Amino acid sequence: MTDAPQVLRRVTYVSRALTTSRDDLDAILATARRNNAAMRVTGAMMLSNKHFAQVLEGPPAAVEEIFERIQMDERHTAVAVLEVAEVTARAFDAWTMGFVDDPDGFEAAPADPEAAPRLVMRLREALMHSAAAEGVR
Repeated sequence: MTDAPQVLRRVTYVSRALTTSRDDLDAILATARRNNAAMRVTGAMMLSNKHFAQVLEGPPAAVEEIFERIQMDERHTAVAVLEVAEVTARAFDAWTMGFVDDPDGFEAAPADPEAAPRLVMRLREALMHSAAAEGVR
């Protein structure tokens, strides 16, 4: 008997950051990493020109629960979903929540069908580059 591939949900969104303090970012990342690990969710987040861009992936119910909490978080506003997709493989399997600080800026319009794939690629490349430089993945 062959096991069917696990269906995963990926949510990709952008929002306007109302806080960019290092303490707040550290708190967001610590909470995300703890909760994501417990719920088998992986992903990555970018802070870019006072905007957050984030990808969550994992079991559909877990991703939906986490994303509901994210939408209610008062540390950001103007949440715009770029894509909700069912996928068979994780893009961020090594990160419960990777983080990239990108001062150069990332443009993502919800109406642009290529925005989500570009964001996933940009986050993966940045995380792989920083992990390689640090000797960790």
